Amino acid sequence: MLRTGVLAASTLALGLAFVPVASADPVQTVAYASEDHAHPLKGSASYSAPGDEIAVWEYSGVLKIDVQSGLKDLRVELSAPAGETLHTGTYTGARFRGQSDPALAGPGIFVYTNGLSCGDDYADFTIDRLDHSADGKVTDYDGTFVQRCGTPDGPATHGEVHFHA
Repeated sequence: MLRTGVLAASTLALGLAFVPVASADPVQTVAYASEDHAHPLKGSASYSAPGDEIAVWEYSGVLKIDVQSGLKDLRVELSAPAGETLHTGTYTGARFRGQSDPALAGPGIFVYTNGLSCGDDYADFTIDRLDHSADGKVTDYDGTFVQRCGTPDGPATHGEVHFHA
């Protein structure tokens, strides 16, 4: 009896090992977790398409990440220092950069949700992958961010984005 169970389990495991994985399928996820008293994001959330609308694009040198989920909306904008373009790597010391503000001497960040934002951001972000199509549209993005509002050592929000169109 034990031998039959082991054989059945082995056959099942072997069968699962040959199931094709659709790695070319679009993946679009955004997740964050905030420490107590963080602002403007509170608690934690996880979004994924197609149930949630997720868009990632660049406009005027700013990478924009948008999420629409029911009545909840979220936007994170990341920018390189003035005169530079975003690329893979880690950006430290990012500060608040409003949506119509000129580029900063250092990297910029803007986090907005349901009418709330922080005008005194301190952040670091890492771009692990950023690919564009021939016409300049973002096709692949993997990255993380840590954002704090009001002080460099205040409560943090840790976020992660995966976008593969």
